[in-house]
Amino acid sequence: MHRFYVHADDIIDNELIIGADEAKHAYSVLRLRKNASVAAFDGAGKEYLGTLISLSSSKGIMQISEMKSVLKDSIEITLAAAIPKLSKFDSIVDKATQIGVSNIIPMKSERTIVQIASNKIEDKSLRWQKIAIKAAKQCGCSYVPEIAPVTDFSCLVKKISDYDLALIPSLHKGTVSLKKVAKDSNPKRAIIFIGPEGDFTQEEVRNARSHGAIGITLGKNVLRCETAVTMVLSVLNYEWKL
Repeated sequence: MHRFYVHADDIIDNELIIGADEAKHAYSVLRLRKNASVAAFDGAGKEYLGTLISLSSSKGIMQISEMKSVLKDSIEITLAAAIPKLSKFDSIVDKATQIGVSNIIPMKSERTIVQIASNKIEDKSLRWQKIAIKAAKQCGCSYVPEIAPVTDFSCLVKKISDYDLALIPSLHKGTVSLKKVAKDSNPKRAIIFIGPEGDFTQEEVRNARSHGAIGITLGKNVLRCETAVTMVLSVLNYEWKL
């Protein structure tokens, strides 16, 4: 059954509105028509089953026959990842959404090479949010992570105390095993920092640790940032059953 993303504000009584982007795909690509059985989700834990009562390339209306609420994972994970070159952050958003993070923060650190022009930041954020919605739609997630504004690492470090656990993988000395930390921890809210090409600087790692972050190792190999994201979240998913 085809599944569509809808805004919570577009749900009125027993009907919901399918917006222009989703309607165009349903009408022109999937060739769906009136009376087709479809599913929808609002990205905040509500799932819907129903029937199309109207559909055009610009709008659809679905009659709701069943609604259920999906409980959110008990552990809320925030991913703060440095923005890599090219379009690799697209992949980071996609993979992190599939695994089940709650929030994604595009991050700037001292060695972040990519500089996004101020007039392009909003467009980038909208693009990443659309990628998160698409990933959730395809993999069956009921929740869509919120894409935060681009934020400096130095600002995020000051907010570590807001979390039960903060992890910062790096190639510097004094790190512990990710697996051990995951097994020994049972947080409600966790933040994971992923550095840029070239890793965090020693001063950044020192600063994060002084605010309570735990330095972890991901093994002897030097990983690309998008690989590090997938590795860390996969281990946490296994240990914490996200």
